[in-house]
Amino acid sequence: MIQDGPGAQATGDAEPVTVREVTGRRDRRVFLRLPWRLYAGDPLWVPPLLRGLTRTLDPKHNPALLNAELALFVAWRGGRPVGRISATVDRLHNEYRGVRTGFWGYFETENDPAVAGALLDRAADHLRERGMIDMEGPVSPAAHGQCGLLVEGFDEPPAVSMPYNPPYYVHLVEQAGLKSVEEMYAYHLSFDTLGPESAAMQRLDRLARGIRRRHPGLTVRPIDMTRYEADLLDLGRLADTALEENPDHVPFTDDEMRAMAREVRGIIDPDLVLLADVAGTTVGCAFGLPDINPLLRKINGRLFPLGWLKFIAGKRSIRSARIIGWGALTEHRHMGVIPLLMHTLILNARRRGYRDAELSWVAEENIKAFRTLERAVGPRLSKRYRIYRRDL
Repeated sequence: MIQDGPGAQATGDAEPVTVREVTGRRDRRVFLRLPWRLYAGDPLWVPPLLRGLTRTLDPKHNPALLNAELALFVAWRGGRPVGRISATVDRLHNEYRGVRTGFWGYFETENDPAVAGALLDRAADHLRERGMIDMEGPVSPAAHGQCGLLVEGFDEPPAVSMPYNPPYYVHLVEQAGLKSVEEMYAYHLSFDTLGPESAAMQRLDRLARGIRRRHPGLTVRPIDMTRYEADLLDLGRLADTALEENPDHVPFTDDEMRAMAREVRGIIDPDLVLLADVAGTTVGCAFGLPDINPLLRKINGRLFPLGWLKFIAGKRSIRSARIIGWGALTEHRHMGVIPLLMHTLILNARRRGYRDAELSWVAEENIKAFRTLERAVGPRLSKRYRIYRRDL
């Protein structure tokens, strides 16, 4: 049953809602800071790093916006900010997919249908004026950004870079006429159940030995931090090739991969970023990150003046990870690349002291392929997300 959580407040005010585009520094500050009021008292909400979010919204620092047009809006009632939304025309996404789809994102609102409806209508108008024929979201800010509305799993905190929202958002979005078009899933994997004596790990050990025996030229290695950017670029290109069959995938640009590499370098654990090679060619990869969200919650969005000290001191205490993705080139999948990557990743994670990991997200169309891993190591479905669409 969906219930309203902390920060939810149905206003019922008679004053009209107005939605204004963000045009100056003051409005931008309101846009950035609004979630702190809406989520006050919610122990699961993780404040974003304000500096990181500011850079994400700036084309000078986020190459994804070089091929996109981003507009930000704030809803006001009686001189008080009560919601926000973004509207994005991602030209690279539309050209590659052959569509005219706009994105809505950064959606935050009080528990009020009038506010939510006004925000979504304003985003729709903005995108329609720019030639879009439908809009999907939440996608923040563009195709490779954070996406999905949380619709199940409100009792667990989000993993790093995953969305979180109150339960009442589902009602507000659907009441505004948007329809679900895609679901994504997050799974929780406990490494405590995958010790060396467990039946599941013994099966994986036997499988890994068999793969190495049949394919001695197949090796798995952690990312090489001495050639960090080059390895990340290889990983991005491989992911693009491996995901060609995914109808929603849009290739990363090299500039996007370099920006992502800079963003995560300070938190990356090389033992969670693996590349599978055959004769010097990268044919598969698995990408994970330490889950830094408990640290972000402590520093409340600010690294300075003292947040960075708390962050550095707390990094050694991280015991959870997020496994973001894994894949292999089609012509090499028969070699057992993915099982070997996951076997190595689990061994590395246990050795490094991680207790669990979130596997997220798994797209609806990839569930069948995920079943093999599900049977092998027994992850638990923990969260469900949706993408919503409205015709314009």
